[in-house]
Amino acid sequence: MDTEIELKLFIQQQDHDLLKKILNELPHSSPQGSKKLSNGYFDTTDLQLRRWDMGLRVRGFDDQLEQTIKTAGSVVGGIHSRPEYNVRIIQKVPDLSLFPHKIWPDEQNIAAINSALECIFETNFNRQTWHINVDGSIVEVALDIGEIIANGKIEPICELEFELLSGHASALLPLAIAVAQSVPLRLGKASKAQRGYQLAGKSKPVETTPLDDIQLASNDSNTHSVQALAMGLERWQLIEQRLAVTSKEQQALLWIQLIECIEFLKRTMSLYVEESHPLHTLFTHLIKSLSQDKSTMDTRPSEQLSLLWRQPQYGQLQLALVDKLMKLQK
Repeated sequence: MDTEIELKLFIQQQDHDLLKKILNELPHSSPQGSKKLSNGYFDTTDLQLRRWDMGLRVRGFDDQLEQTIKTAGSVVGGIHSRPEYNVRIIQKVPDLSLFPHKIWPDEQNIAAINSALECIFETNFNRQTWHINVDGSIVEVALDIGEIIANGKIEPICELEFELLSGHASALLPLAIAVAQSVPLRLGKASKAQRGYQLAGKSKPVETTPLDDIQLASNDSNTHSVQALAMGLERWQLIEQRLAVTSKEQQALLWIQLIECIEFLKRTMSLYVEESHPLHTLFTHLIKSLSQDKSTMDTRPSEQLSLLWRQPQYGQLQLALVDKLMKLQK
């Protein structure tokens, strides 16, 4: 078993060349080339694996096949941590008996589930990777460009992943923050699997109604404040999801809620850092920019989020907040 620890970010296609240049020029960076990956994600008709919080795929690369199952994990900000099991196979369909028996819930007929498996969706993409040494830790940076395919529908993949290969997870965020100084990025909460199930119509659609109000915790203890910070980051990403699919009628209100969410996070962070801290400068610049920028109100909802995260402070602030949250949780 391996535990996958990675930071997922979204990137825009127009920035690919700049990103590659930045990664090639980083200190202690070793380009690893690129490969094409084809992936089929399997589950039963009633989504038994998903109900167990498991994800099963068969990946093809370099004339080889590998089946992988990821079990229940956690997401903090954009950092994903999930146990996973990988087995080389020779057929394009998975064999659940090859995984350790201990991963399955008790008294389940795994053979019956195996016979009921079907391919729910595919993800096919080109992956270009770099290995970067950060203070003795090795981080693999992967740029994934391709598409998710389900029921004749296609959704693009434009993602950047920072995965810990060895060393300490604390190496992920400083590296990502350094890249974000030059390339517009934003947190990627939804995995390819989550997006695939969504595209296949196997999970609830993203809601478009505005979210309920949130309030700064009256109890300023460390526990409550850390919870407030985590809640604010979660809300920020939920608003992003809704902005991407909402109607223009809801768009203006969600925009206001985005500003309120960032102001909420600023108040929360004031419990930890002085007004002179660089974080507050990022907050001030972004809130001012969002408050003044009305141009996105005239765009289609599908374009609004792309315009939004062109602002350099956007992804920089998200990553800085995740970094602070991870340090507070230690």
